[in-house]
Amino acid sequence: MLRYPVSRPTVEVDIVEDHAVLREGLAEWLQANAPEISVVGRYSSWAEAAANLGALSDVVILDVLLGDQIPLRAKIQAILSSGPQVVVCSSVVDPAVIRQAITAGALAYIPKTAAAAVVETAVRKAAQGQQYVTAEVASAMEAGTSEPQLSAREHQVVAVYLGGVAGTMAETARVLGISVDGVKKHLASVRRKFQEGQEPLTRLALRERLVSGGWLLEDPSHPET
Repeated sequence: MLRYPVSRPTVEVDIVEDHAVLREGLAEWLQANAPEISVVGRYSSWAEAAANLGALSDVVILDVLLGDQIPLRAKIQAILSSGPQVVVCSSVVDPAVIRQAITAGALAYIPKTAAAAVVETAVRKAAQGQQYVTAEVASAMEAGTSEPQLSAREHQVVAVYLGGVAGTMAETARVLGISVDGVKKHLASVRRKFQEGQEPLTRLALRERLVSGGWLLEDPSHPET
Protein backbone atom coordinates (compact mmCIF):
# COMPACT_ATOMS: atom_id res chain seq x y z
CA MET A 1 0.00 0.00 0.00
CA LEU A 2 1.36 3.42 -0.96
CA ARG A 3 1.52 5.92 1.87
CA TYR A 4 1.89 8.87 -0.54
CA PRO A 5 -1.18 9.17 -2.78
CA VAL A 6 -0.92 11.50 -5.77
CA SER A 7 -3.65 13.72 -4.32
CA ARG A 8 -1.53 14.56 -1.26
CA PRO A 9 1.69 16.42 -2.20
CA THR A 10 3.40 16.23 1.19
CA VAL A 11 5.48 13.26 2.34
CA GLU A 12 5.69 13.11 6.13
CA VAL A 13 8.95 11.80 7.55
CA ASP A 14 10.31 10.66 10.91
CA ILE A 15 14.05 10.59 11.65
CA VAL A 16 15.50 8.08 14.13
CA GLU A 17 19.09 9.18 14.76
CA ASP A 18 21.01 9.40 18.05
CA HIS A 19 23.41 12.15 16.95
CA ALA A 20 21.61 15.46 17.40
CA VAL A 21 23.76 17.35 14.89
CA LEU A 22 23.01 14.83 12.13
CA ARG A 23 19.34 14.49 13.06
CA GLU A 24 18.65 18.20 13.24
CA GLY A 25 20.91 19.01 10.29
CA LEU A 26 19.08 16.58 8.00
CA ALA A 27 15.69 17.77 9.24
CA GLU A 28 16.57 21.41 8.59
CA TRP A 29 18.00 20.64 5.14
CA LEU A 30 14.87 18.75 4.10
CA GLN A 31 12.58 21.47 5.37
CA ALA A 32 14.61 24.18 3.59
CA ASN A 33 15.20 22.37 0.31
CA ALA A 34 12.33 19.90 -0.09
CA PRO A 35 9.05 21.73 0.61
CA GLU A 36 7.05 18.62 -0.33
CA ILE A 37 8.70 16.71 2.53
CA SER A 38 7.68 17.47 6.10
CA VAL A 39 9.75 16.20 9.05
CA VAL A 40 7.13 15.48 11.71
CA GLY A 41 9.05 13.26 14.13
CA ARG A 42 12.59 13.34 15.52
CA TYR A 43 13.72 10.49 17.77
CA SER A 44 17.09 10.16 19.48
CA SER A 45 16.76 6.44 20.28
CA TRP A 46 14.98 3.29 19.17
CA ALA A 47 13.11 3.22 22.49
CA GLU A 48 11.57 6.62 21.71
CA ALA A 49 10.57 5.55 18.20
CA ALA A 50 9.22 2.19 19.38
CA ALA A 51 7.04 3.94 21.94
CA ASN A 52 5.45 5.89 19.08
CA LEU A 53 5.14 3.19 16.41
CA GLY A 54 1.46 3.89 15.87
CA ALA A 55 2.16 7.57 15.27
CA LEU A 56 4.98 7.18 12.73
CA SER A 57 4.34 8.79 9.38
CA ASP A 58 4.95 7.91 5.71
CA VAL A 59 8.68 7.22 5.73
CA VAL A 60 11.11 6.58 8.58
CA ILE A 61 14.79 7.45 8.11
CA LEU A 62 16.52 4.95 10.41
CA ASP A 63 20.10 4.88 11.68
CA VAL A 64 21.78 1.49 12.21
CA LEU A 65 23.90 2.24 15.29
CA LEU A 66 21.58 3.55 17.98
CA GLY A 67 23.44 2.30 21.04
CA ASP A 68 21.10 -0.60 21.78
CA GLN A 69 21.09 -4.34 21.20
CA ILE A 70 17.89 -4.58 19.15
CA PRO A 71 18.59 -6.29 15.79
CA LEU A 72 18.26 -4.02 12.77
CA ARG A 73 15.90 -6.54 11.15
CA ALA A 74 13.54 -6.35 14.13
CA LYS A 75 13.46 -2.53 14.01
CA ILE A 76 12.74 -2.43 10.29
CA GLN A 77 10.00 -5.04 10.50
CA ALA A 78 8.41 -3.31 13.51
CA ILE A 79 8.24 -0.06 11.54
CA LEU A 80 6.89 -1.77 8.43
CA SER A 81 4.23 -3.58 10.45
CA SER A 82 2.93 -0.20 11.66
CA GLY A 83 2.63 1.17 8.11
CA PRO A 84 5.58 3.42 7.11
CA GLN A 85 8.30 2.61 4.62
CA VAL A 86 11.95 2.57 5.78
CA VAL A 87 15.06 4.30 4.47
CA VAL A 88 18.22 3.31 6.34
CA CYS A 89 20.88 6.01 6.64
CA SER A 90 24.13 4.90 8.26
CA SER A 91 27.89 5.32 8.46
CA VAL A 92 28.11 1.50 8.24
CA VAL A 93 28.74 0.42 4.65
CA ASP A 94 29.09 -3.31 5.18
CA PRO A 95 27.62 -5.73 2.59
CA ALA A 96 26.22 -7.99 5.33
CA VAL A 97 24.45 -5.14 7.11
CA ILE A 98 23.15 -3.66 3.85
CA ARG A 99 21.85 -7.08 2.82
CA GLN A 100 20.16 -7.50 6.19
CA ALA A 101 18.41 -4.12 5.88
CA ILE A 102 17.19 -4.70 2.33
CA THR A 103 16.10 -8.28 3.06
CA ALA A 104 14.14 -7.04 6.09
CA GLY A 105 12.22 -4.66 3.85
CA ALA A 106 14.05 -1.30 3.79
CA LEU A 107 13.62 0.35 0.39
CA ALA A 108 16.95 2.18 0.49
CA TYR A 109 20.27 2.12 2.32
CA ILE A 110 22.02 5.49 2.18
CA PRO A 111 25.60 5.98 3.45
CA LYS A 112 25.98 9.08 5.63
CA THR A 113 28.72 10.21 3.26
CA ALA A 114 26.04 10.79 0.61
CA ALA A 115 24.63 14.25 -0.05
CA ALA A 116 21.37 15.18 1.64
CA ALA A 117 19.77 15.33 -1.81
CA VAL A 118 20.34 11.57 -2.12
CA VAL A 119 18.36 11.03 1.09
CA GLU A 120 15.62 13.24 -0.34
CA THR A 121 15.44 11.11 -3.49
CA ALA A 122 15.34 7.90 -1.44
CA VAL A 123 12.51 9.29 0.72
CA ARG A 124 10.45 10.30 -2.31
CA LYS A 125 10.85 6.88 -3.93
CA ALA A 126 10.14 5.06 -0.65
CA ALA A 127 6.91 7.02 -0.23
CA GLN A 128 5.89 5.65 -3.63
CA GLY A 129 6.84 2.12 -2.57
CA GLN A 130 9.92 2.10 -4.84
CA GLN A 131 13.39 0.81 -4.00
CA TYR A 132 16.38 3.13 -4.43
CA VAL A 133 19.92 1.74 -4.66
CA THR A 134 22.95 4.04 -4.94
CA ALA A 135 26.04 3.00 -6.92
CA GLU A 136 28.05 2.76 -3.69
CA VAL A 137 25.53 0.42 -2.08
CA ALA A 138 25.18 -1.68 -5.25
CA SER A 139 28.96 -2.10 -5.28
CA ALA A 140 29.05 -3.07 -1.61
CA MET A 141 26.27 -5.63 -2.09
CA GLU A 142 28.01 -7.09 -5.14
CA ALA A 143 31.20 -7.48 -3.08
CA GLY A 144 29.34 -9.77 -0.70
CA THR A 145 27.68 -12.05 -3.23
CA SER A 146 30.20 -14.86 -2.73
CA GLU A 147 28.87 -15.45 0.79
CA PRO A 148 25.94 -17.84 1.44
CA GLN A 149 22.62 -16.25 0.50
CA LEU A 150 19.26 -16.88 2.17
CA SER A 151 15.82 -16.57 0.66
CA ALA A 152 13.39 -14.16 2.32
CA ARG A 153 11.55 -17.07 3.98
CA GLU A 154 14.77 -18.71 5.19
CA HIS A 155 15.81 -15.39 6.70
CA GLN A 156 12.43 -15.07 8.43
CA VAL A 157 12.72 -18.56 9.90
CA VAL A 158 16.24 -18.13 11.31
CA ALA A 159 15.43 -14.62 12.55
CA VAL A 160 12.48 -15.93 14.56
CA TYR A 161 14.03 -19.24 15.65
CA LEU A 162 17.51 -17.95 16.48
CA GLY A 163 16.91 -14.25 16.98
CA GLY A 164 15.17 -14.45 20.32
CA VAL A 165 11.53 -14.28 19.15
CA ALA A 166 10.81 -18.00 19.52
CA GLY A 167 12.68 -20.81 21.22
CA THR A 168 11.27 -23.89 19.52
CA MET A 169 10.32 -24.97 16.02
CA ALA A 170 6.66 -25.14 17.08
CA GLU A 171 6.75 -21.54 18.34
CA THR A 172 8.53 -20.44 15.15
CA ALA A 173 5.86 -22.13 13.04
CA ARG A 174 3.11 -20.39 15.02
CA VAL A 175 4.73 -16.94 14.73
CA LEU A 176 5.25 -17.29 10.96
CA GLY A 177 1.98 -19.09 10.25
CA ILE A 178 3.64 -22.09 8.60
CA SER A 179 3.95 -25.78 9.49
CA VAL A 180 6.61 -27.24 11.74
CA ASP A 181 7.74 -29.34 8.77
CA GLY A 182 8.16 -26.08 6.85
CA VAL A 183 10.36 -24.68 9.62
CA LYS A 184 12.45 -27.87 9.62
CA LYS A 185 12.84 -27.73 5.84
CA HIS A 186 14.05 -24.12 5.84
CA LEU A 187 16.42 -24.67 8.77
CA ALA A 188 17.90 -27.71 7.04
CA SER A 189 18.44 -25.64 3.90
CA VAL A 190 20.17 -22.88 5.89
CA ARG A 191 22.40 -25.43 7.65
CA ARG A 192 23.46 -26.86 4.29
CA LYS A 193 24.41 -23.42 3.03
CA PHE A 194 26.59 -22.68 6.06
CA GLN A 195 27.97 -26.18 6.53
CA GLU A 196 31.75 -26.50 6.52
CA GLY A 197 33.22 -29.97 6.85
CA GLN A 198 31.43 -33.12 7.94
CA GLU A 199 30.38 -32.16 11.47
CA PRO A 200 26.71 -31.11 11.66
CA LEU A 201 26.18 -27.52 12.78
CA THR A 202 24.79 -27.09 16.28
CA ARG A 203 22.20 -24.42 16.94
CA LEU A 204 24.81 -22.19 18.56
CA ALA A 205 27.34 -22.69 15.75
CA LEU A 206 24.71 -21.90 13.12
CA ARG A 207 23.70 -18.75 14.97
CA GLU A 208 27.35 -17.64 15.21
CA ARG A 209 27.78 -18.06 11.44
CA LEU A 210 24.58 -16.16 10.74
CA VAL A 211 25.79 -13.35 13.00
CA SER A 212 29.20 -13.24 11.31
CA GLY A 213 27.47 -13.18 7.91
CA GLY A 214 25.24 -10.28 8.91
CA TRP A 215 21.95 -12.22 8.83
CA LEU A 216 21.53 -11.82 12.60
CA LEU A 217 22.90 -9.19 14.94
CA GLU A 218 24.65 -9.92 18.21
CA ASP A 219 22.29 -9.95 21.17
CA PRO A 220 23.92 -10.49 24.59
CA SER A 221 20.53 -11.37 26.08
CA HIS A 222 20.13 -14.32 23.70
CA PRO A 223 20.75 -17.62 25.53
CA GLU A 224 23.87 -19.48 24.46
CA THR A 225 22.06 -22.78 23.93
